[in-house]
Amino acid sequence: MVSEVPAQVMPRYGTKSNEHGQYLVSRGPRGNIVINPDDAHGLELQHVSSACCGATPTGGMNQLCACGTFVATLCSDCWCPYELHLSADRVRAVGP
Repeated sequence: MVSEVPAQVMPRYGTKSNEHGQYLVSRGPRGNIVINPDDAHGLELQHVSSACCGATPTGGMNQLCACGTFVATLCSDCWCPYELHLSADRVRAVGP
């Protein structure tokens, strides 16, 4: 069953980690493309949910493309993995 917005895009509760505290399993929706946020360019952070030091996924997609479409969710707060989830149905890979 697919959730409708504004449900959480990537719930983080119960995320698994190894003995070094590194996350093992991304908790985003199936089919999303997960990258390091530093590898994405041209996105603008919008409507950030309350957090102590970064963006959280609890408010849904929060990265706006230059075309005006929300395309990704940034996770950058201290309590969640540092990652960017690109929505597979809103982005596509193109050659250089």
